Amino acid sequence: MNKIISIFTRSGGFLVFLILEAICIGLVVTYNAEQKEIYNNSVNILSDGLTSNFGQVTQYYNLSSVNDSLAGVIAELRAEQDNARFYNLVRGDSIKEEMENFEQQYTYIAAKVTSNTITLPNNFLTLNRGLNHGVNTRMGVYDDKGIIGIVVGSNNRYSRVMSILHRDSKISAEIKRLKAPGSLVWENTANPTQMELKYIPKHIEPVVGDTIQTNGYSTHFPQGIMIGTIKSIEKNKDGSNFHGITVKLGNDLSTVQYGYIVNNLFKNEQLEIEEGEEDE
Repeated sequence: MNKIISIFTRSGGFLVFLILEAICIGLVVTYNAEQKEIYNNSVNILSDGLTSNFGQVTQYYNLSSVNDSLAGVIAELRAEQDNARFYNLVRGDSIKEEMENFEQQYTYIAAKVTSNTITLPNNFLTLNRGLNHGVNTRMGVYDDKGIIGIVVGSNNRYSRVMSILHRDSKISAEIKRLKAPGSLVWENTANPTQMELKYIPKHIEPVVGDTIQTNGYSTHFPQGIMIGTIKSIEKNKDGSNFHGITVKLGNDLSTVQYGYIVNNLFKNEQLEIEEGEEDE
């Protein structure tokens, strides 16, 4: 009580002024139609502004929730596509027989990007999915516009992804039209929009604009995921037996927000054979 009295003693004149000012404003607004209209319009404008801003904030968080849900649904739909299946018959007696003789090879885990770099020679991303969600190392990551990278580490809730914009990144790819396999690398580390396709022999005849996609040779990605298009071709680069091919990436890694982590259910079996661990 003594503190309240002390405050009022020190600031009493100012408090009385504020009270009288409020009373005067109330009387002016109440008994003057023009001032009352101005007051009402001002209150409405302020109210509308606050409501609009609040609506935008809530809409942002609602859209984020919707995007998370949609990403999960899309991941499930991708698992139903043909390139997510292992077909036991290479050539069956009928299309129906071929379609019925398959096993699920790939499933997909939707994830949100929580951090990302593109300006370094070796770039990484972080995803909000980890061991608790079935994510482990050597899983590929891509989005609707192209590939993103390879998982190189996980804890319970997060995963670290080596971006395709990394000097050690090597992606098994092919020219879609020609089915010619090669290796996609990032040599021009100053340009995050393009990569180089290596080991395409000179007797192969690619053209500018050809689509580059994953070839399914590695355990990271199924065949047929879009990577980009050929931007330029240098046929006599350094006297090599291979074309010098520059690929314009289909996705902009600076704006990526969601990705799909590829879970290859046959990965361990394939690696056992390729790494020489099969039974002798």
